[in-house]
Amino acid sequence: APAPMDPEVKHAVDRMQRFYEETVDFEAQFRQTYSYKSFGRKTEARGRVRFLKSGASMRWDYLDKAGNAEMVFVVAGNKVYAYDRDAKQLSVSGIDTERLSASITFLWGQGKLEREFHITKATRPDLANGIALELTPKTPDPRFRKIFFLIDPASYAVRETIVVDPDGSENRMAFVEVKTNTGFGTEAFKINPPADTQILRMDR
Repeated sequence: APAPMDPEVKHAVDRMQRFYEETVDFEAQFRQTYSYKSFGRKTEARGRVRFLKSGASMRWDYLDKAGNAEMVFVVAGNKVYAYDRDAKQLSVSGIDTERLSASITFLWGQGKLEREFHITKATRPDLANGIALELTPKTPDPRFRKIFFLIDPASYAVRETIVVDPDGSENRMAFVEVKTNTGFGTEAFKINPPADTQILRMDR
């Protein structure tokens, strides 16, 4: 039988989940760094992310240097929308949100992390000034090997996440200027592309 979760870790996980359960909407600026294990290089991006508990919706706007959205990803209802400004394309796909990992659904106040993951204190030196947790899937997952969270010790919101791919590559997200319960609605998840945008329907 697996060892019980450390009481300090369990307290942090419970408080973190409670924070998102009590959050109606969430928005923040993000900085993303993807480190490729095989090629020994990194790519960086920045933008804005928004979550809305109603309808289990989320939106990621990747911004160019001028602050304009060049890529937009939206999950709303049972659809995924991906807009590429330079390619002038908007693709629409279907998704079963019931099958998403708790590592995503907990942001909507759904799913329990401890049901899917063994959770321990993380010892990474690059996760400092907060509560660092290491999550290992109880059942091997082809999408990732591990997930790390850095939690704000005051609010218990997630400051940073690191997703370790099966090949050892790492996708790191840092969140700043976090705002909650500001009152935006489903209109924030609509994409209004230019008239000459090609729409690819893959949800039929």
